[in-house]
Amino acid sequence: MKTYDFHYSVHEVDGKLFKLIECSTWPRLNVQVIDTTPDRFEDDLNVIKSRSLCGYSPHDKTFILKHAGGEGNGELKQSNLDEIFDGMNEIMNAAVKWWMKNKKTLNTTHNK
Repeated sequence: MKTYDFHYSVHEVDGKLFKLIECSTWPRLNVQVIDTTPDRFEDDLNVIKSRSLCGYSPHDKTFILKHAGGEGNGELKQSNLDEIFDGMNEIMNAAVKWWMKNKKTLNTTHNK
């Protein structure tokens, strides 16, 4: 049975708060949830990617999930928990597909 260890924290970068949810598995998946608005989303995403804070990478298994859950008060509420859970399901499915596609390469690289 697999266990998933979720951690929630808020980080400030250049005056902006970034809500970070980490899902620790093997291979480890980091999910960064951006507290943003539809108007700011593309700009915020570009800033984060330019600082290497997130964005999908096959090396560190990092994915990005848009957080559109309303007020950014640093609390997890039922309204955004459902959204986050749905996003986690999508992320886990994407991770499994990626792993199935790349597992032979990973195993070959790991065994060398």
